[in-house]
Parts: sequence; C-alpha cells; structure tokens
Amino acid sequence: MQVFDRIGQRDLDRRDWQLWVLAMVMILILAGGTALLMNAFAVREGFTSAGRTTLRGIFGFWLLEVLFLAYLSDRQWVIAGLRGALAERKKRNIELRSQSNKDLLDSLFGPGQFCDRLALEVQRAMRSKLSLAGLTVGLEVALNLPDGDDPYSAFGDAVKAMMVRLRGEDSVYRLAPGVFGIILGTSSDVSCRVASRMADGL
Repeated sequence: MQVFDRIGQRDLDRRDWQLWVLAMVMILILAGGTALLMNAFAVREGFTSAGRTTLRGIFGFWLLEVLFLAYLSDRQWVIAGLRGALAERKKRNIELRSQSNKDLLDSLFGPGQFCDRLALEVQRAMRSKLSLAGLTVGLEVALNLPDGDDPYSAFGDAVKAMMVRLRGEDSVYRLAPGVFGIILGTSSDVSCRVASRMADGL
C-alpha cells in the first residue's frame, strides 16, 4: 500500500527544500513549546533565584536554537551551491564529450573513400586469391536516451566502441547518418566473430 506520493527525479530538488523547511519549522515549534513551558515555570517561581536561573536557561535555550537553525540554513545554502556547481560541471562535460564525438565523426572518411578502398581491396583479394569481408553497421537512437545527450554525439560513442574492437589495419567509414562501413580483409569466420564482438560492444 502506497501512503505517500512518489517523488520524480525532476522534483527531487524541490522536495528536498520542502523537507528542509518542514524540519526547521518543526524544530522551531518544538523549541517554542519547550520555551513556553520553561517560561510558565519561571513565572510561577517569580523573581527568586530559581526563577532567575530558569529565565537564564530560557534565554540560553533560545540562543542555542537560533544558532542551530542558522547552522542548518547555512549548510543548506552550501549544499545548494555545490549541487549547482556539480550540475554546471556535468553540463560542461556533456558539451565537451558531444563536441569530441562530433569531431570524431567529422574526421571519418565518407562514401567516396569507402568505394575507392573497397575497389582496391577487391583487386588485391582477386590477385592474392584471398577472401574479403565487410561489415555494415546501422545504428538507431535509443528512445531512453538521457536528457542532454545529442543523438549525433551518441553515434560518436558507438564509433569509439567499434574502433576498440577492430584490428589496427581496419577502418570505419561513415556512409550515411547512423550507417557505417568496415572492410575486413579476412575470412568469413573471423569476420563473424568480429561482428559478434562488435554487436556485444554496441
């Protein structure tokens, strides 16, 4: 059974502020009630030594309460500032990663270079009577892409994952947005293993 409403991730900061305000208000109410009880006891004692001692205790109690609430407020402001700085740094990192991925995609050879390389590899394979294999990778943007991520930048992350699983002499060519070609001068069995390993990485 659900007693309280669910808190969404976007409402987390607002709910956090509400809890802090509620906590400080409750502390203030409980402290006020305690101080009123102490004050009633001091009035009943009158201006005797016990009454004056109780009044000094009340003033000290209120001073401690004010200092405690000030400390809580200061900590909340510090935490809010750190969260803002962290969010700004995260945004900056996303922008840098996006720019890096875009530069990587722009540096890839296009369809023209892919056709030229494929023609050369076909001629070489025919002369040496060796097998030639190729891979075509088609990517689609996930529906649950995190907020702030650029789909174009996500293709750059995928290209990095492909490059890690390729041999040194293999290259990735950008044939179209989200479509990449790879020429493998090897047997079909090895190319299948490379394709499987690449699929796992993606």
